[in-house]
Amino acid sequence: MKKILNYGATSVLSLMLILVVSGTVKSDEYGAGESLFKQNCQFCHHLKGDGNYPSTFYLQFRPKDFADSDSWKGLDDNKIASTIQKGKGAMPRINLKPEEIKAIIGYMTHKLKN
Repeated sequence: MKKILNYGATSVLSLMLILVVSGTVKSDEYGAGESLFKQNCQFCHHLKGDGNYPSTFYLQFRPKDFADSDSWKGLDDNKIASTIQKGKGAMPRINLKPEEIKAIIGYMTHKLKN
């Protein structure tokens, strides 16, 4: 009986350790995505992601307003990745590694998507 309890406690502790470590990784990925968004996207889309910036350029070439839930309709990770890699309209392509694009998308969908 004692051996079963020890095994059960060891299993629970192992599972807790896995959850803590995976949570830390997710947190690190989120932080990396936030940093990459600030470096590469914030200038046009702003921190909130609403793309609301008063200038003649932004009146003519309005960036996508990610703070508006309607802007997410029909938008998935592949479309976002493709737009980052190839550019679209007034948005230039951004030269990022696939894992960096994934981190930005993760940040955007958790922080900006309503």
